Amino acid sequence: MATEAARLQIQFHGRVIEHLGIDMYQSPVAAIAELVSNAWDADATEVDISLPINIRSGSEILISDNGDGMTLTQCQDRYLKVGYNRRADQGAEKTLSGRPVMGRKGIGKFAGFGIANLVDVETVSKETGERTVFRLDVERLTGSAAGYADSTPMEVEVLDYSGPNEQAKSQHGTRIRLQQLTIKKTPNSDQFRVSMARRFLLMERAEDFTVSVDGTAIAEEGSSERIEFDYPSDYDEKQKPAGIKIEDGWGVEALPTGEEIRWRFVFYKEPIQEEDLAGISVFSHHKLSQRPFTFNLSGGIGGQHAINYLSGRVQADYIDDQEKDLISTERQRINWGSEQALPLLKWGQERTKSLLRIWQGRRAEAKVSAMNLRMSPFSTRLGKLEPYEAKIVKRALTAVARVPALSDSQFDDLANAILGAWEGGRLKELINELSNSAELDAEELVGILAKSRVMTALHAAEHVRSQLNLINGLEERIKAKQLENAVRDYIAQNPWMVSPEWETFRVEKGLSNLMEEISKETLDKEDAWKARVDLVLSSGDQLLVLEFMRPGKTADWDHVYRFERYIESLRDVVDVRRSEFRSVTGLMVADKLERPAGFARKLDRLRRDGMDATDWAGLLAKAKSQWQDYFDILYARAPEDGRMQALATTRSSESNPEGAESSDS
Repeated sequence: MATEAARLQIQFHGRVIEHLGIDMYQSPVAAIAELVSNAWDADATEVDISLPINIRSGSEILISDNGDGMTLTQCQDRYLKVGYNRRADQGAEKTLSGRPVMGRKGIGKFAGFGIANLVDVETVSKETGERTVFRLDVERLTGSAAGYADSTPMEVEVLDYSGPNEQAKSQHGTRIRLQQLTIKKTPNSDQFRVSMARRFLLMERAEDFTVSVDGTAIAEEGSSERIEFDYPSDYDEKQKPAGIKIEDGWGVEALPTGEEIRWRFVFYKEPIQEEDLAGISVFSHHKLSQRPFTFNLSGGIGGQHAINYLSGRVQADYIDDQEKDLISTERQRINWGSEQALPLLKWGQERTKSLLRIWQGRRAEAKVSAMNLRMSPFSTRLGKLEPYEAKIVKRALTAVARVPALSDSQFDDLANAILGAWEGGRLKELINELSNSAELDAEELVGILAKSRVMTALHAAEHVRSQLNLINGLEERIKAKQLENAVRDYIAQNPWMVSPEWETFRVEKGLSNLMEEISKETLDKEDAWKARVDLVLSSGDQLLVLEFMRPGKTADWDHVYRFERYIESLRDVVDVRRSEFRSVTGLMVADKLERPAGFARKLDRLRRDGMDATDWAGLLAKAKSQWQDYFDILYARAPEDGRMQALATTRSSESNPEGAESSDS
C-alpha cells in the first residue's frame, strides 16, 4: 500500500485533547512518564529519551523504544481510539512477555500535547514489519485553526507508510517526536532522571526494562549517605509489626481484606526539600498512583515533626485491579474515600504514626550518643566543674538533644553556648530548668531560649556600661594631660575604646624595629612628632597603627601628608615581606585639627583608604556613640525587663548628671 493510500482518522470532541492532554500533563516528567508507560506495555526493553540542550525554535524531545510497534490497523484501532482500554478490550491483564499492564484509560498517549503542539509518531511493527509515520497537530485537533471541532472523523496526516517487510521486523519499536515545545524552561538531565525514577518502581522490580535520559539510565539519586533510618530493615525485633515479612529491604504485609502490599519507608538526616520525595508515594503495577503524601494525617500525632524527614514507597497493585478505576487521570491521586482504598489508607496512617514515634525515640538516642562523642573535647572544661555542676550541664544537654526540631549543627551551637554560659557564671537558673526537663519539645525550648536571650542581653548591656565607664576614665586622663605612656598603656589594655570593632585587637610587638625604622624616615624629622606615643595593634591578618602627636600640637596639611606616607611605606614593606598581615590601617590623634578649605574632604578620602585623623574629643565622642548604639540594640531585646530599665536610667544619669552643663551652654 502506497503512502497516498494509507489513511488514518481520529474521532472525538476537540475539548478532549484540551482536558486530557494539555491540562493534565503540563510538566515534562508527567507527560513523558505516560509515554514510558506505553513503551512498557509494548514489551520494550529499552527506552531512550533525548532532551533539548536549550529551549528555542526547532527544539524537540524524542522518545524511542524497542517495543512491539504497531501496524497501520493498530495505529487506527488502538492509538487513535480515544479511551482504548487494553485490559478491557483485549481481556489482557499482562503483556505478551508477562508484564502487568500499566495502561488503563487509553489517554496517556495524548500526554505529549501538555508540552508540545506537534506530535510525530513513527512505528515499526514487530509482527509485520510495517512502518507508519503520522502527525498529530494540536491546533487541528482542538479546532483552534478551523473552528470548533465536532464529532466528524478527522483525517490524520500520514507522513510516510511502507507495507509488511520481513527484514524490517527486527527494527520494531516506536519513536515519538515532540515538536513546537510549549515549556519555558530547559529540563535538567540529571534532575529529570531522578524525577522520572520516582514515578516508577522499575529499578526494584524490572530487570529487563531500562530507561535512559540523554544516554544515561535513570536511577534514584545516590542518597544512601543522606538516610538515617531505613524501615522495615531497621526495626528492633520488638518493634516489628505482627505478620510482616522482609524481602530485599521491603516489608510485605497483608491488609485486613487480604490484599498484599509491599512498602519501604526511610528517614533522612535532614529535612527533605524535594517536593516529589517528601512523603509516601503509592505505586500500582510499578507506576505512580498517588503522589507523596502522609495518608491524610492531621496534627496532634506523636513525633509529628518527623514527617519533614520521611520518604517512602508502597506497592499496592490491587488498587489498579479494581473494576472501578480508583486512580485519577494524571496518576497523582487515589480515591481514598472508596471502599477498596480505605483499608490501605488506615494501614498507612497506623504504620506512619508508629514509625514517627519510633523515629523520635531513635533520633533522641542517636543525638545523645553523638553528644557523648562530642563531649570528649570538653572533658577538660567539664573536669574543672564541681561534680554536681557537671551533672546538671550534662542533663541540660541531654534535654536539648531530645528536641527533634534541632539539626546536628544547631545542637552543637547550643551545647557550646550552654557550657560556655555555665563557665561564665551566667544563666545557671535557666540551665537548671533545662536539666530538669525530661521531655522537652520545640515550643518549650523556644520559651527557655527567650529567657536566655533576655539574660544574655542584660549581661551584654552591663558589659557595655562598664566599657563606657572606661571611656570616661580615659577622658579624665586626657584632661589631666596624661598623653604619654599612661594613655598608650590604657589603650593597649582597652583597644575597643578606639572603636568597638577593635575589641579583639592586641599589642603587636613583632614589628617594633620595622616601625621604628620607617617612622624615623617619615615622622621623626618633624618637630610635632617628637616624643610621640605610638601603638601597634593586631588581630588576625589585620594591623592597626595608632600615632599620637605631641601634646598641644595642632595637626595641619603637612602632618596629614606625613602620616599618610608613613602608613603607605609600612604597607609597601609588609607586601614585599609577604607577612601574615593583609590589611594595614592607621589612626592619627592630635589635640586639635586645623580646618582649612578642602581639609575635611582630604580626611574623608583617607578614611575610605583605611587611614583616619581626628582629635581626642572626636575620637571619644565617636566611641561613646557606637557603644551607646550597641546598648540601644540590647535594650530593645528586653525593654520590659526592670533590670534593663535600671541600667538605661543609670546610663542616662551618667551621660547627663544632675547640674551638669549641656554641651550647648
